[in-house]
Amino acid sequence: MFNVFLLNRDGAPSLTQARKFQQVFQPEAPWGWQKFVKGSHLELTYSTNGVARFVCGVIVFNDNDMPMPQHDIGIHFGNLLDCAIGSDVSFVVGGETFPAHRAVLAARSPVFKAELFGSMADATMPSITVQDIEPAVFKLMLRFMYTDSFPADTELGDSPTDLLQHLLVVADRYALDRLKLICSLKLIKNVSVNTVGSILVFAETYNCPVLKNKCLDFFAVEKNFKEAVFTDGFAILLQKFPSLAAELRRVVI
Repeated sequence: MFNVFLLNRDGAPSLTQARKFQQVFQPEAPWGWQKFVKGSHLELTYSTNGVARFVCGVIVFNDNDMPMPQHDIGIHFGNLLDCAIGSDVSFVVGGETFPAHRAVLAARSPVFKAELFGSMADATMPSITVQDIEPAVFKLMLRFMYTDSFPADTELGDSPTDLLQHLLVVADRYALDRLKLICSLKLIKNVSVNTVGSILVFAETYNCPVLKNKCLDFFAVEKNFKEAVFTDGFAILLQKFPSLAAELRRVVI
């Protein structure tokens, strides 16, 4: 980074005779400016007793030190989703319509790829009705597919555990492994006496081993186990997955 300017006769930096640029230079290459200021102008305006003062500043960066701009592809694709330019398919979910782009969805999900470009009937339909998904959950999934960003905790509403569970189900349905793992890690933070039973059911149903082990570790604490066994989630757990009872006995003992 190269910055050069002249000093006025009073010692103040010149605002008109100043230049600055950033460039990558080869060791043997010349650099600077062949023409900076006219000699006559220099003598009349800046010279005192035949002397003019230049100030040069040079900052040298190594390759690893050069500042890199942050990636913005997520922003651009998010804008594409919001404005629906070029959308060629729409989804009707709970009465709400979501325009989208077949190529984007197919690139992100093998399930969408088969649905939108395979031999299924949906491949030729301009509008597809989706069942068993809440509009808010489908919207979050689309946003993630376009931007690869997950909503902040403050955006998960009053029942973040329920929303995360529904989003995990949708991620599993469309084979969005990264989204599924993020939901699992978020749910770990929401494991409590009141939620551990239902979360363990989800972990077992949708094959989330990290989340499952966290729930089992929670049950391994005697105080947690004695309180959690009286929750509805624990009753549903034993009803749907009696095999988990043996695992729970091992961790509790």
